[in-house]
Parts: sequence; structure tokens; C-alpha cells
Amino acid sequence: MSRYRLDLATSADDGELCAVLAATPTPGAIAIGFRRDPSYFAAAVVDGRFRQVVAARDRQTNRIVGFGSRSVAARYVNGRPAEIGYLSSLRFLEAHRRVGLLARGYAFLRTLHEDGRTPLYLTTIAGDNRTALAVLTSGRAGLPKYHFAGRYRTAAIRLSRARKAGGGGAAAEIRPARVDDLPALLDFLSRAGPRRQFFPCYEAGDFFSDQGAFRGLRAEDVLLAFRGGHLVGTLAGWDQHAFRRMVVHGYGGLLGRLRPLYNVWAQVRGLPRLPPPNEPVRYLLAALPLVAGDDPIVFRELLGALVRRTRGGPWECLLVGMHESDPLLPVVRRYPATWHTTNLYLACWEDGERLRRSLDDRPKYLELGSL
Repeated sequence: MSRYRLDLATSADDGELCAVLAATPTPGAIAIGFRRDPSYFAAAVVDGRFRQVVAARDRQTNRIVGFGSRSVAARYVNGRPAEIGYLSSLRFLEAHRRVGLLARGYAFLRTLHEDGRTPLYLTTIAGDNRTALAVLTSGRAGLPKYHFAGRYRTAAIRLSRARKAGGGGAAAEIRPARVDDLPALLDFLSRAGPRRQFFPCYEAGDFFSDQGAFRGLRAEDVLLAFRGGHLVGTLAGWDQHAFRRMVVHGYGGLLGRLRPLYNVWAQVRGLPRLPPPNEPVRYLLAALPLVAGDDPIVFRELLGALVRRTRGGPWECLLVGMHESDPLLPVVRRYPATWHTTNLYLACWEDGERLRRSLDDRPKYLELGSL
């Protein structure tokens, strides 16, 4: 009998899942740990409406030593709703790596995939995580094929020093949303969202509820842009610290030694500092960066308004994430920022190849707060 067994985790495993996640930071020049305290499953509501967590358990200790998540949600594909999966949170404790658990885990995932919920999965891998890139894209037997689908770029804008991105006069009236704006918001997202590949098909229950995809997001956190009385753009500041956090575990090599010097330079340049190890990163996430017709002027005003209203708050930086194909990304580049690159992949077995090959060239979309 194998030392390990694989099964689906339940709410009874919450504490162990949180512990494994906290103990397995992503490798790289900056080792980042992701926390989902106090409840992994409560935080996972942002992943998708259907969620499964595959757990690897050590029979000797009866403890979880690794896990990975599969979620499925409705997204716009070539402009029409379709069920698309997302693979995330692949983690193994150091002592239990290189023992064949990865292959067994994907074999288990393949059996789950046979439920027919989706033919295609999105997944992201940090650009400097060489180990994960080499293993997952190796084409090993049993693993789905990972097809590179471009880069996802995340800017960390230091709020205390962020300047307004310059431009002409007011292109839109911008104000915080109210609860009674929800029908108009949903209508706008259903019209503008299909212009993006993989934009989520949001429903009323996703907003302003602890059980929705935007858990923790309040109506007043969402900025709405109006032109001629019509809603033409959205951008929100999403604080997830009550259920999801990032913590710096450490710095590699030269960066660790030069961190104090870098922070002096960052102060002068208006960039986010590098916090000490084990200190949480105080960030606010930009959500729903969407504008009718991809009007850069409207988006510039939305982003400027979000920066101004959050400056002086408890957050050190605003994180804005977009796929490199997004036509609104150049607006973000007008701000001094520290940039992080993540590779996007389309993962599928044979039954997903037809859909993957049918994808058109619409700009791809991922909601940063759901990665």
C-alpha cells in the first residue's frame, strides 16, 4: 500500500490546508507566501462557483502534505458563455516532493475531469518559478498539455506617492456605486465583458455578499463612470485582507542584502518598498477594470480617481493586473510601479483541443483578486 492517499478535502481539513499553504511560499527572487486564514474554503468562494480541492495525505501521520485546486465558472468564450476551469494552489511540503505525488495528483484530477463540467482550464505560473514551469509544461505522460497564452502583468503602484496620470478634461462623471446600481452594473458587464476572452459571467449574487465571487467588496468600493447618463466604465478597490493575504517569506541572494538600499531608491522613485521578511504586504487589489470601447481616457480617469480616494488609507500599494493584450494596459504604465509577470496557460487533455484552437484574438481577461 502506498504511503500516500489522494481524496477530496472537506471543510474539516480547513486548518491543514491553511497550514500547508502558509508553509509553501512561491520560489523566486522574492519568496511570497499566500494565506487564506481563518478558512481556506471560505476564501475559495472567489475562485468559482464549483470548487474541488485534491488533497494528498500521508498515511503515517494522517496529515495533508500537499494539495491542488480545481474550480469551474462561467466565462465568455468568443463572446458567448461557457464553463471554463481554473487550476490553482498546487502545493507540496518540501519533505514530500519528488515522490511521484504530482503524477498521482494529475491522474486523480483526470478522473475528476471526466465529470464533463469543462473541456478547458486556465492556469497561471509565476514567470520566475522555473521549477514549476519546467515540470508542468514538460508534456509528461498523464499531465494535460500546457499551451502558453501570453503574460499577465501586475503593477504595484505606491499609493502614498502615486501621481495622477495626466490627460485632458473630464471624459466621464465618476462616482462610487450604490447598492441600487447593481442592475445597471450587471447590464454593463454583460455588454462590455464579452469583448474580453474569459471574462467571468457575473450574477447578482456575486456582489455585496460574503458568499459571492467578490467577497468583501462593498458597493462604495466600486467606481462607476458615466457619460451622457450611461454607464461606460468600472474599476473597484478590493480589500481581501480579512480572508486572503500575501506575506514576504524572504529574498534571494543579492536582493536580500541590498533590500535597505533598494528601499531608499524606491522612496526617491515613488515605488513600493520591499517589506521585511514575515511582514504582510499591505495592498489593495484593482478589480473590474473595464471600459466601453476600451476608451483609454475614461480608464485613465477611473484609475486616477481610485488612486486619489485610497491614498492615505491602510494600504501601501495598489495592485493592477491585466493581460499583456489588454488595450487598457498602457494607461497603467503611466504610473511609476514595480511590475510582476505571470505566465498564462491553457491546460487541456484531448477533449479540450477543439475549443482551444477555436479561440479568437480578443484580449484575455483574468480577475486579479481571483487568482
